[in-house]
Amino acid sequence: MATSVVARPGRASRSGVALGVFLLLVLALAGKFIVHYAVPYSAFTPAYFDYYWPHRFRLITHICGGILALLCGPFQFWTGLRNRALNIHRWTGILYLVGVAVGASGAGMMAYFSTPRNFGVSLGIMALAWVLCTSVAYLAVLRRIIPLHREWMVRSYLVAFGFVTFRVISDYPPGSHWGTFEDRAATVTWACWVVPMLGYEIVRAARRLLAVKTA
Repeated sequence: MATSVVARPGRASRSGVALGVFLLLVLALAGKFIVHYAVPYSAFTPAYFDYYWPHRFRLITHICGGILALLCGPFQFWTGLRNRALNIHRWTGILYLVGVAVGASGAGMMAYFSTPRNFGVSLGIMALAWVLCTSVAYLAVLRRIIPLHREWMVRSYLVAFGFVTFRVISDYPPGSHWGTFEDRAATVTWACWVVPMLGYEIVRAARRLLAVKTA
């Protein structure tokens, strides 16, 4: 009994450290994405916008909302902050909702004009998935169903982080070798959020299976 009681705080501490390191890594990747890919659009030059120059305001709407969601998301999963400063947790959650609303609206408008059309369709469905996951998380917290809220917040942020994952897959091997951008755009748009979501569901299922004691 004494051994088990002593071991639990140690496991909890290690889990907290691991979560902290992971969230810092997520923030670092999001920050690199924002600085390298998003900030240059603020110059508002046709050369950088390229094909999207006629739709620049839609793209800027998407970028601004996406930046807000990317930066606020990790704070939603910071257990220490949630336990010690619930009001800050709530306000970052509200800002995250605003970011999703703005970012998904911009993505939806971009999807309508994007070519090839299979890229536009995949982008539109990604934006819809982002809104739906966030909506379930929001409704769950309103009803005080906290475990459900946490699960769907993870799903929501996986879709949000998909915009970072899109660039990683598209710009680095092996994804960068999947033909021209037009060839790989739709495939990468699906892969950047569906694959992480599938991985999350498999991990959740595995943890539940391992937690059940067989007779």
